[in-house]
Amino acid sequence: MKCARHPKVETALSCSRCTTPICPDCAVPGAVGMLCRDCASNRSSHVYQITTQRLVLAGIVGLIAGMVAGFLLNLLASAFFYMAIFVGPMLGGFVGHLVWLTAGRKRGLPLEIITGVTLAAGVAIVLLITGTVLSLMDNPLFAGVYLVALVLTVASAVGRIRYM
Repeated sequence: MKCARHPKVETALSCSRCTTPICPDCAVPGAVGMLCRDCASNRSSHVYQITTQRLVLAGIVGLIAGMVAGFLLNLLASAFFYMAIFVGPMLGGFVGHLVWLTAGRKRGLPLEIITGVTLAAGVAIVLLITGTVLSLMDNPLFAGVYLVALVLTVASAVGRIRYM
């Protein structure tokens, strides 16, 4: 047999999942034997296959949940100032979980991007509607705390999708 990726290399080894001939350079150790790079990447798994309709629905839910999270962040940042840094990641985890459930418990890079973008857009919309942008521009310390809280919130939401 010849390796599927390196046609000049002869091999007696094949992928334990798809039986593609692989050389030792292409082999990736798996739980049940050696796997080819395609099977080892796990991107062909049903967990990463998401339809466009589910992505759009997850984006809508992410935007609405992001607006709710932005409203709560505004309340916390204006009332308790530093408390938004601690509560923001919890809000982000909640938004990430909602998006994950809406997407049919799927994951992958497109869903992570949609989660982060829609959450940040929802918070930005609330900032514009409530006029908090003006108070952020007047007080740099308040703006810094709010920015840190927003970054932690988005990172928490994306992490919830990635490591679910």
